[in-house]
Amino acid sequence: MKKLFFSIIIISFLVFDFFVIYSEFNYFPLFEKEIEVSFESWKDLKNFFDEIGYTSLKNPPRVYLKSFPKDLKDAPVDVRKELFVKIMLPIIRKVNSEILAEREKIIILKKKGDLGKLRKFIKKYYAKSYDELLIKVDKIPEDLAIAQAAIESAWGTSKFAVYANNIFGEWTYEPGTGIVPDERPDGEIYEIEYFRTLEDSVRSYALNLNRLPYYKKFRLIRAGIEKGHPADGLVYYSQMREKYVEIVKTVIKHLPKL
Repeated sequence: MKKLFFSIIIISFLVFDFFVIYSEFNYFPLFEKEIEVSFESWKDLKNFFDEIGYTSLKNPPRVYLKSFPKDLKDAPVDVRKELFVKIMLPIIRKVNSEILAEREKIIILKKKGDLGKLRKFIKKYYAKSYDELLIKVDKIPEDLAIAQAAIESAWGTSKFAVYANNIFGEWTYEPGTGIVPDERPDGEIYEIEYFRTLEDSVRSYALNLNRLPYYKKFRLIRAGIEKGHPADGLVYYSQMREKYVEIVKTVIKHLPKL
């Protein structure tokens, strides 16, 4: 009996050690642990996705790429687009989950009558009322975000996407905080904003869509108050206006099912 007891104890420890080691060192962590990774080469990134079994977009792992591989432009077009979607989807879902958590907190604060904390969200989202705040604080459609990211970053290969983690071409007016574009006219001071990670770029993009007045129609369509495609509310996102909207819709049509 003693031998059996000690055998069970030893086996239990071995099983526990295996799970600890697997969780720490296996590429696809147990219990869906979040991890942040970087790859210089698109081939290494593709091998990584293959090794962790990231073959379907239905339930993507919580793996967040800090930056696009610098040689992503060298990948075959179909591979490049596939990798791009796999990179972007987990990030967009994470940012959306953060937005929905904020929305839930806002609803709770309203029920509690905590106007002090509620005002912080009203200020953050440039809202004038609680009802307007709820319209503004909501998730961004995944296909819309991926399509815009693809257009604005040339599928993760643009100079600013690669070297500044700036997926959506956002500007900053603080000198020295971004990258000066080669084509910037004389007398202009804007720079292409630098982001620490791709995740930060997506957060900034989502906040802009949710609070800036230019995208009010997008938010009303999303809320079901107005009819139309969410992209119809992006007329002022680009100087191309309606043509840009059609480009976004076309890219969405050609995206894989999410």
